[in-house]
Amino acid sequence: MCHFSFPKGFCVGALTLAILGWSNQNAASAETGNETALPGFTNYVQKIPGGTVSFEMVAVPGGTITVGSSENAVGRTPNELPAQNVTIKPFWMGRYEISWQEFVPYVFADREEVEKDKVDGVTHPTKPYGSVYRDRGEKGYPALGMSQHTATEFCKWLSWKTGVKYRLPTEAEWEYACRAGADTAYFWGEDPAPAKEYAWFKDNSKDTTHPIGKLKPNKFGLYDICGNVAEWCAKDSPDAPSIVRGGGFPDPVQQLRCAARQVETPQWNELDPQSPQSIWWLSAADFVGIRVVRSLSDELAAQAEAKPAAATETAAKPADNAKAQATYKRFCAGCHGVDGKGQTALGKRYGARDYSSAAVKATLNDEAMTNAIKNGISKEGKHLMMAYKEKLSDDEIKALVAYMKAF
Repeated sequence: MCHFSFPKGFCVGALTLAILGWSNQNAASAETGNETALPGFTNYVQKIPGGTVSFEMVAVPGGTITVGSSENAVGRTPNELPAQNVTIKPFWMGRYEISWQEFVPYVFADREEVEKDKVDGVTHPTKPYGSVYRDRGEKGYPALGMSQHTATEFCKWLSWKTGVKYRLPTEAEWEYACRAGADTAYFWGEDPAPAKEYAWFKDNSKDTTHPIGKLKPNKFGLYDICGNVAEWCAKDSPDAPSIVRGGGFPDPVQQLRCAARQVETPQWNELDPQSPQSIWWLSAADFVGIRVVRSLSDELAAQAEAKPAAATETAAKPADNAKAQATYKRFCAGCHGVDGKGQTALGKRYGARDYSSAAVKATLNDEAMTNAIKNGISKEGKHLMMAYKEKLSDDEIKALVAYMKAF
């Protein structure tokens, strides 16, 4: 069914996008992904429906690490958390800070969409006082100046638009991702001198933001995790203070330390002349922004809840299931085996994914799989997978996708 550019005469008889974890959504980042102990837990690209905007998500493997800082740490402030060991479950995090391209559709959503959002409990911000961009750059620049409330509501809107649950990181998740395994003051080491290679801050920013992704990333492949704009974290409780991490373009280098944190103060909104002041925008805090995360555990739970329904649907249509099984055996079993585990000689040779794995199931996407089967996949001018829209009907493709997801 699917064909990669393997040696002459070699045919891969399986859904090849599934073998290597490729799809129309994540092909762009497959080669730069982090390897983790969970099969199928990979980087991907998320498209926002209704336009051409998309953003990259990086798979961050779970682990245990010390976050916070000791009382005698150089540069430590009273705002910082005490050093403590935390265990973090695997999650995805945005490779970049949320840019204006992703944020503006939320701010300026049309009336019809706003009404739909209200049904789903999503609210939109009022228009900001003055320019939304604040003369800090538009296309390719990080969105900024929103309150923690707005950042949280943006995640709700993004989840509604995409059908995938996005949220703000906890402080522990943020610091874990920033450190990327480092136990030093900065994620690149103890010496602050290399900061200009990784972050826009007081010494090199010229007092403004810069386009995302122009400096070096950390070891997880996260760009601007320190500097440019500080990033909102989720609140522990409704009464907890609002916290940003990572430091922004006006901050000194010490604020780029992994443990550094800033607590919102009334001064962040002191320039707002309105009464009452806006709950959506911070008039004097053009140094704050957003980076989103997605929990792997949420996806696994959703898969577990959906599994009984999928089984019922399959049982209700035995004829359709038999046809899908025949299609699978013809085109896919050569690599993935009749049990979907990918343990055939061909599957082992080319790293076929195990469809019975919960971690793999969490990454599968009906639309992406369907589009790949129908239209094929090419990357950098190299043909990777044949298009089968002329050979299989829409119903056959839909049944095949459902069959493979039901292992």
